[in-house]
Amino acid sequence: MLNKLYLIFLFLPFVIFSCPELNNLNVYGQDTRTISLHYIQSFEGKNKSNIKGQVFFEKPNLFKIITSKPSKTELIVNNQDVYRTDYELNETIKYKLRNIESQIPALLLLKSKKKVCSFLKNSEKSEFISEVNFITKNKSLKKITYKDQFGANTQINFNNVKLNEELDRKIFDYNKETNLFILN
Repeated sequence: MLNKLYLIFLFLPFVIFSCPELNNLNVYGQDTRTISLHYIQSFEGKNKSNIKGQVFFEKPNLFKIITSKPSKTELIVNNQDVYRTDYELNETIKYKLRNIESQIPALLLLKSKKKVCSFLKNSEKSEFISEVNFITKNKSLKKITYKDQFGANTQINFNNVKLNEELDRKIFDYNKETNLFILN
């Protein structure tokens, strides 16, 4: 009986501090090298248009979000630099990733499963997002819901998810024809 109690105390922390919703999620699989997907982001109780776009990710640190509606923008993470391009303004702003990482919920895809789990456990302390939930189906990510910094419930639906397809590395270059502003 005493041995069983030791086993329970030994393994209980792993169960309590693990994130079972991430365990079988294919985007965090060790064999997943690239991800591409389409998304629609909607806002509950807000008179705000849905946001539509695409995401491209190549492990470990190349990431791109293209927003096609309501306006065309791009956010590119290329190693430790982030480029935000607004095509209407014809400008790209360069940041250091460490300075704005917490403001970009989609960057959860860049993290290891362990770091995502830690983030989920501590999301209530975040200034930008909280109450993060992953909804999956057959090991595939279908939806993320969270509360944004203004208290609005936000939902991101994913479709056309493709894993391990070859991505052209040029998609992770920012549009050099826009005006570049560097912020650190």
